[in-house]
Parts: sequence; structure tokens; C-alpha cells
Amino acid sequence: MKYVIYVVVISAMVLVSASTFAGVIGKTNEKVRTIAEPILDNILEGFKTDDYVKYSRDLDDTLKEIISENKFLETDRQIESSIGNYQFREYLGFLTKGQMTMILWKGRFDRSVDDVLIKLVLSKRKDKYLVTGLWFQ
Repeated sequence: MKYVIYVVVISAMVLVSASTFAGVIGKTNEKVRTIAEPILDNILEGFKTDDYVKYSRDLDDTLKEIISENKFLETDRQIESSIGNYQFREYLGFLTKGQMTMILWKGRFDRSVDDVLIKLVLSKRKDKYLVTGLWFQ
């Protein structure tokens, strides 16, 4: 599962670099879901249509620097060949770690018989909610 390792390494570097400037995004499931669901929808739509602009719209600047359009397309191909295309997800909950919020979903992809854990890490910077980590496991 090369794609998982790639995304995790990148995300871990961003999480470390961004933690001093971040804030949690909510304290209830309702608040966190209201913020996180449209962001994840946009990311998944970007993967589906190979649209880097859509995919990267809510990434923080450090993550955008690390994940170029070429890296995005490479990762997209790896995900599609390994687990397929996104079908649906079920919200599981969120965790707060320091000044970051990790949101978890159980996802289904058309080439995987197993559930896929989708982890999205968000932080609040000024008035924006930004992605600082993303995993498909």
C-alpha cells in the first residue's frame, strides 16, 4: 500500500510544522461534521475528476508545496489502482490532538472488499479551516 505510506509521510511533516499556528475546529460532532464534510467532498471530487485545483483548495500552504499537481495525479492513480473509486462513507467521529482536529470516516471504494479508514486533519487558521493531513488506510 505505497499510497498510504506516501500520504502519511507528507501529512506527518505538515502536522509537525503546522501545529504551532493551528486551532481546533469544533467541540461537538455536529460542528465538526458541518465543517469537515464539505471539505472532504471537495477532495474526493478532485480525485474523481483529476482536478488538482478542486482537490487542493482547502490544503494549507505547506501541504500545497509538498503535493504538487504531478504528485497529486500520481497518488490518485495509485489509489484508484489499489482501492478503486470512492463510493460512500460513514462518519465515525473526531479526535482533538493539541490544536488539531482529526475526523474519521469509514469509506467504501469499488475495488476494495475491506472498509477504508479516511482520516482528515483540519485546523483553524484565522477565519479559514485548512487541511493539514489526509490518509486513506
